[in-house]
Amino acid sequence: MRSKFLFILLVLLHQQVFSQNRAINWAFGDSAGLNFTTEPPTPFLSSIVMYEPCASISDDTGNLLFYTNGKTIWNAAHEIMLNGNFLDIGVGTLSSCTQGVLIIPDPGDSNKYYVFHHDLNYLKYTIVDMSLEDGLGLVTSKNNIASDIPFTEKLQAVRHANGRDWWLLIESLKEVDVSSDLINFYSFLISPSGISLPSIHEGTILPDQETIYIFIGQMKFNQQGTMLACTNGRSVNLYNFDRCSGYLSHLYTIDSIFIGNNSDAIYGLEFSQLGAKLYITKAGEAGKGYIFQYTIDSISDIKATQQIIYIQDETGTNEKYLDQLQIALDGKIYIAMVDVLITTTHLCVINEPELTGMACNFDTLTIDAGNEIILGLPNMPNYNLGVMEKSGCDTIGTTAVNTINTNALQLYPNPAHNYIYLKQAPSGMVQIHIADIYGKEVLYFNQQSTDVINISTLQSGLYFITITQENAMLITQKLVVER
Repeated sequence: MRSKFLFILLVLLHQQVFSQNRAINWAFGDSAGLNFTTEPPTPFLSSIVMYEPCASISDDTGNLLFYTNGKTIWNAAHEIMLNGNFLDIGVGTLSSCTQGVLIIPDPGDSNKYYVFHHDLNYLKYTIVDMSLEDGLGLVTSKNNIASDIPFTEKLQAVRHANGRDWWLLIESLKEVDVSSDLINFYSFLISPSGISLPSIHEGTILPDQETIYIFIGQMKFNQQGTMLACTNGRSVNLYNFDRCSGYLSHLYTIDSIFIGNNSDAIYGLEFSQLGAKLYITKAGEAGKGYIFQYTIDSISDIKATQQIIYIQDETGTNEKYLDQLQIALDGKIYIAMVDVLITTTHLCVINEPELTGMACNFDTLTIDAGNEIILGLPNMPNYNLGVMEKSGCDTIGTTAVNTINTNALQLYPNPAHNYIYLKQAPSGMVQIHIADIYGKEVLYFNQQSTDVINISTLQSGLYFITITQENAMLITQKLVVER
């Protein structure tokens, strides 16, 4: 037993030390790319084209594996990966869904990756296997439905406290047609067992404002994975995050940011490497953009720590917009600032994010990205985050029971109408559990094992079906019912 725990510890240490190059290559904008092995980063020509959603991932040694805009996946040769096209995301080829795509390594298979992407109505996922096609990768399954819960443009992930699994978070509005909107967060555990059913965490109530401003913007974890910041129109909400349970608790609302007119909105944000500072961009009409800095460790009155780092030149004739922020492996924070009249090929950068006020050393349009910047930067979680020591869940053990098991026994057909059939049904009595998308059990019964299950009482929609026998789970997967 002792040697087993020692082996697990060595594996986790290896993951923590050698995963540091996962985020070393960025592909974004219109054919732009950056490699962070040099100082400053070296530009390269990518094949990506997208207003905003984009994600990239490299291997442990810094070799580019693939990148995506949520519609297409390109391999390291900058060619479309086999079966890597026609992914579902938003509307049209040039979608402007802020964090519309995200790449998560499969905790159960070092060769496989989940690509999560935001459709109009669903959270979907696609699976990439890098062991195939001579290391260039192959999409083995695509456009799978993880959830049909309507959610905003915010999609983010953080490592579980055990250092192996991941928490995937989306933000959803419970009601969007009333004067006060209640935010709900849904967290999905990604483990070797698959993708869990979502857990619901109530956020905070937003003041009356146009719904469009609530939907847009960024949601980011600090590098320690203990705090979440989320833009919500004209404010930013901060939450404590429990890496063991995946639960959020509201901590603070920064609502002193509004400067300008009613068309302005908070758009981008990012934490400094140590988590002491939070940077926020306010996007508005031309010449009205701001970059704010807040000191997060002054939790009693964060609003009082506001520093204005940058104000766009209101005398200029070109329309420029401050957009997304992303921290890089060098600890600097990079910002997309787009000029709508001329092609922008350089990023802004905060060189010393831990320092207060103007000492943070903000430079405008100094980092050559090799090609055109649009609005987005790669949506990347902290791949380096490891085990949370003494957290109570810092050892590898049993993970979520209710999972979307991508390797389970087959139920068919799917979508189904009145009956589903179980291939290789076990003998004996089994229990059938069917839950809706919110995890509420809508159908349960015992039956002598058979290859036919009657679902004629279910309405059209997405469900999760679990079959157990003597308290052992035999199969869990999504089920689409069509009438």
